[in-house]
Amino acid sequence: HEASSSDSTEILQREWDQARPYKSLPGPTKFEMFRGFMKGGDFHGKPFDQVIRMCRQRYGDIYLLPGLFGMSTNLVTFNLEDHEKVFRTEGPNPLRPGMEAVEFYRLSRKNSIYSEDYLGVAGNGKQWGKFRHMVNPILMQPRSMPLYIDPMQKVNAKFIQRIHELRDPVSFEVPSNFLTQINCLSLESLAHIALDKEMGLLSDNSQVPEAREMFKHLFSFGDSFYDLGVQPTIYKYVKTPAYKRFERAMDVVYEICTKYVMETVQRLERNDFSGEDKSILEILLKIDRKMAIITAIDLLMGGVEITSTVLAAVFLCISKNPEKQDKLRQEILSNIGKTQPFTLENMKNLPYLRACIKEALRIYPVMFGNIRITGRDLSLSGYQIPKGTNAFMASNMLLHDDRYFPRPLEYIPERWLRSTDGQMDELCVKNNSPFIFLPFGFGPRSCLGKRIVDMEMEMTLANVVRNFKMEYNYSTDNAFRTYFMNTCIIPLNFKFTDLEGFE
Repeated sequence: HEASSSDSTEILQREWDQARPYKSLPGPTKFEMFRGFMKGGDFHGKPFDQVIRMCRQRYGDIYLLPGLFGMSTNLVTFNLEDHEKVFRTEGPNPLRPGMEAVEFYRLSRKNSIYSEDYLGVAGNGKQWGKFRHMVNPILMQPRSMPLYIDPMQKVNAKFIQRIHELRDPVSFEVPSNFLTQINCLSLESLAHIALDKEMGLLSDNSQVPEAREMFKHLFSFGDSFYDLGVQPTIYKYVKTPAYKRFERAMDVVYEICTKYVMETVQRLERNDFSGEDKSILEILLKIDRKMAIITAIDLLMGGVEITSTVLAAVFLCISKNPEKQDKLRQEILSNIGKTQPFTLENMKNLPYLRACIKEALRIYPVMFGNIRITGRDLSLSGYQIPKGTNAFMASNMLLHDDRYFPRPLEYIPERWLRSTDGQMDELCVKNNSPFIFLPFGFGPRSCLGKRIVDMEMEMTLANVVRNFKMEYNYSTDNAFRTYFMNTCIIPLNFKFTDLEGFE
């Protein structure tokens, strides 16, 4: 192993010595960058994916976006070999940029639990490593899944009932703002897990007073990260309107989460704090109360909008591809049944369900790719990239490239399944890089709530298709807008027709 590591270091050093200097990288100047985002500029009002696509056309598959007003310069690369090098050399505590606004807010917020040692996902280095070490066994291990499958199941049943209540009795279509109900489902599920709280968002009459307030502010983070992390901004010197909106959202989420967590603490103290654990939150509280609050906030901040985006995407894909929907329904009915409860056991063998979700994530990726700070000097695409450089790896923007995915615009879940007869080989043969499809990131800094989000997506999709035939009889052109994360922007008038005769 030591010899292999030494050989690898020598190869990387030799590549570095032969590479072109960092200063020769193409990209806009600082003035062009500033002017581009101002009114009348090429980048003004454009979402992030359009900006980096425009720059790719001008400068190629690797270029620099210079930082302004004290912000870091960002390297953008579309080269999968570059992505692999960055990930393979990131070390045990990878550094991930993009959360500077969250870190700035947390360290400047007075009278709070935040400090250099308590930053949650906004932290880096050893502090982040300590945080991850504490929450990983609870959030990422399969043995924790029974703690959140039942709460999700209850929320999901209410979602099905909500569809019955909302759809038109004649057309069976739900209102165009159905995305709001998907958002409610996402927040309700994660609130059950992160806060031990039923928010009542899927009911007209039983909402917790703060539920709507939290709902409103949780869905502002995606735009905030773009406004404060990519576009030119002076929020660290003067509180800009974008930062004030972000700060207000963070304040609301912090205050409500803290209130609910403390309610759980009081309940446990009244009963038995050392008894059998019934929730993720209870386990975290026994380890570290501050960390429990921060984890709850991070789960909501990072998971709610992502889950909503993926569910909107998979619903659109399934609704527009009835043959795939029928095939999925047969798998669900054969393995679980029409009315039986979901269990860890009956959800194990559902390969087509997972393939349907993966293919929806390929058609409509959540983000443009992944971000890291380089862990050592590297040669990327033939250029010297120094240690400590912000690297934006735009892998998700290659998911519609037929070099990697033949027939890339078609929804074909089968491309993710092992073929027994060779029929799908032509669709899978080019999809052989482990770095082309990373919807939840890679390595130690992959998404903290991946297992929870996976379970919610799988259960929701399975529950919907075993209850309804889904249709979407409208165009899906330009269905999503990409700022930092994708957001569905078209009306979602899904048609939900009851299924009869299945047991």
